[in-house]
Amino acid sequence: MKKLITIFSFVLFKSSISFGQIEKILHQDFNVDRITTVEFDLARDYYLEKWSGTTILVETKIKLGSATPSIMKYALESGRYEILLLEDGEKVTMKSKLSRPPRLKNKNNEITEEIEVKIMVPEDFNTDDIKIITRKEDTNSSTIKIGE
Repeated sequence: MKKLITIFSFVLFKSSISFGQIEKILHQDFNVDRITTVEFDLARDYYLEKWSGTTILVETKIKLGSATPSIMKYALESGRYEILLLEDGEKVTMKSKLSRPPRLKNKNNEITEEIEVKIMVPEDFNTDDIKIITRKEDTNSSTIKIGE
């Protein structure tokens, strides 16, 4: 009986490692203090959410089905989920490092990939257009002009 329990435990452990679901959450933040326009050119779907911070924060939730930890490690090290910030004066483009990432596979199964990208932008950006956001002009300026 003890031998049977040991074998069953090993098989259960082995199958959970070989074909389990692996999850990871990545965070990237970008300083946009002097930026007036941000354009998005991402390989994956995303959504915008306003927040009271002064940076853009990207949260990427990754779920890989039928994957091993080494496959997740490979995907992360290859920059599969990395977002780059390309600056051009007061405008930046947020772009996926890999514009068309190849499908992930292992020798036995095709790996399912669920990705959720949430981009948190400062409240002073207009997010009506999800592809290009612009900083709202400061209408509550505390500057006092004398002599006018």
